[in-house]
Amino acid sequence: MVFAERGLPLSVFGGSGLRAIVLLTCALACLSCATSSLSDEDAAKDDSTLAGWRQGGPPRRVILITIAGLEATDFLNVWGHAASENDPVQMPNLARFAREGSIGIQVSPPTPSSTYASHATIATGRLPARHGIVADRALDEDGKRSLPYWDNRLLKGMAIWDAAIGRGVLSLGWPTTTGARIELLVPDGASLDESSSWLDYMRNVSSPMLVRALEAMSEEAIDEASSIVGGQRDPRTWPTADEKDAAFIELACRIARSERDPGLWMIRLEQTAAISRIAGTGSVQVAEALARVDASLGQLDACLTETDKISDTAIFVTGDVAFQAVHTRVDPNIVLVNGGLVGRDPRSSMGVRSWLAISRTNGRSAYVYARDAANALAARELLEAESARTGAFAVVSAADLAAGGGDPQAWFGLSAMPGFFIGNGLARPALRPSEMRGIEGAFPFLEPAASSVGFVAWGRGVRPQVHVAEAELVDLAPTIASLLGLRLDEDLDGEKMIGILRAEVPMPPPGPKRLGVGNEDGDVDRALRELGGGRPLGSDR
Repeated sequence: MVFAERGLPLSVFGGSGLRAIVLLTCALACLSCATSSLSDEDAAKDDSTLAGWRQGGPPRRVILITIAGLEATDFLNVWGHAASENDPVQMPNLARFAREGSIGIQVSPPTPSSTYASHATIATGRLPARHGIVADRALDEDGKRSLPYWDNRLLKGMAIWDAAIGRGVLSLGWPTTTGARIELLVPDGASLDESSSWLDYMRNVSSPMLVRALEAMSEEAIDEASSIVGGQRDPRTWPTADEKDAAFIELACRIARSERDPGLWMIRLEQTAAISRIAGTGSVQVAEALARVDASLGQLDACLTETDKISDTAIFVTGDVAFQAVHTRVDPNIVLVNGGLVGRDPRSSMGVRSWLAISRTNGRSAYVYARDAANALAARELLEAESARTGAFAVVSAADLAAGGGDPQAWFGLSAMPGFFIGNGLARPALRPSEMRGIEGAFPFLEPAASSVGFVAWGRGVRPQVHVAEAELVDLAPTIASLLGLRLDEDLDGEKMIGILRAEVPMPPPGPKRLGVGNEDGDVDRALRELGGGRPLGSDR
C-alpha cells in the first residue's frame, strides 16, 4: 500500500520481491511489538513513579534545591499557567515537576531579600531578626570590614539539618553551614587568599569523600581544557559558577548510586546570580543559564530514576531572591561623610576611618546603623533631605523594619526606588550609572510582587496540581519537617503548607538543643569575635 500510494506499482518488484517485502514488513511489525520505544519507557517510568506515590505515606528522602533568582515565570507558560508538554518554556524539566506537583506563584523572601538571609530563613522557619542572619555580610565593631556569614555558629535556633541529623544529610553549597554537624557537606565559602583556589579552601571544611570526588572532577576539567586550547588551565580557575553547579549535581548523583541514602538533601545552584547582576533579568545570558540549570535538574531526575529512588522522593525547588533591573547607583553614605558622621580613610579596605552613623547596603535596600540616638536622628534628617533631592530612595522606619522581620540593630532603613540600587561608596558623585544591570536585596514588604520568587514541590507525599497563590520562604522548613517527621523549634515564624501535603509524619518528642553558640542560650557575640570581630548584638554599637 505504501509503495502504491507513492505511485510505484507492486509488480515492479516481481513475485520474489513482493514476498520479501511482506516478510520484512512482518518482521518489523514483530520487532516493534517486542522492543519498547523511548515514549514507552518514559510511560513505564511515570507509571512506576505514580504507583509509588499512590502507595501513600511520606517520602524516604526530601531534596531541597534553591536556584538563584528563580521566578514562577521561568517554569510556567506565557499565560502564567502550568505548561503542557508542548508549551515553550525556559525550564521544561522544572515545568514538568510544576505540571505534576504543587507550585507557588508569589513566594515572599524575608527582609531583606538577600542570599544568606533567605537561605537561613528556608532552613530554620524563622525570620532574620530571630535567626540572626540579617544580610549577606556582617559588620565588624568599627564598621570598617564586612564579614561573610559562613560559620554555622552564627545561626540562632535549630536548623533543619540539625533536626535531620539522625536521618542523614547531604548539603552542597548551602550558606552558613561551615562547621555544621552535617554528614556529607560542601559548604558555601571561598578562600580570602587569592593565591589559593576554591578547592584548596574546601579541603579544610568539607567531607573528605566529597573533596576526593571534587578533586577528580577538577583534574578532568583541567586536562580537558588543556587538550582543547593547547595550553595549561590554571587550577585556581576551577570551578566557574556553572562548573560548580554541575559538580554539585554530579556529587548528588554519586550519592544516589552509593550505599549512602541521606534523608535530607540540600543543594544550592547559583550560576544565575552573577549573570543576573551582570547581564540583567530577562537577558539571553540568564535564559541560557536557566537552561543549564534545568538540564541539571533533568540529570538528577535521571539518576534517581536509574537507582529506583524517584518513587519515594519528594523534590522541592525554590528561588531564594528576585533580581530587579537597575540602571543607576546611589551612595547615601556620601551625604553622611559631608555631614561629619563618617570619616574617610583611603587606607582602609572600605574607606572608613570612623563613623557615628553609617549606611550598609543589601542591594536594593540598606540598613542605617548609628552609635546612639542623637547620631541616628542626625543621619535620618540628612538622608531624608537627600531622598527628596535625588528621588533615588525612601527612608523606612524602624517600626516597619521590625514588622518585616529585619535587623533589629538598624535604626532605620533605606529602600531604593525602581531602577536604582544602593552602594556603600564614600566619594562623589552620589548618583552614577550602575555597573550592574540587575540586583537583589529589596524589602519584600514594600515590593511584594517584584520581590517574589517561584516554588515547586513534587513527588512522594506532595499533592498534585495544587496552586498556591501566595506563600513565604519561611514556610518551607516546617513543611519539609512535617514530611520527614522532624522536630524544629516550637516558636517558628513559618507555618507548614498543609494544602500541598498528601502525607505527614508525627514529630518526635522534644530533644536537647543543638550544639554550638548560635542557639537561643548561646553567645553570638563570642562567635563573632572568634571570626575576627563583629558588631555586638543588643547594643547601639
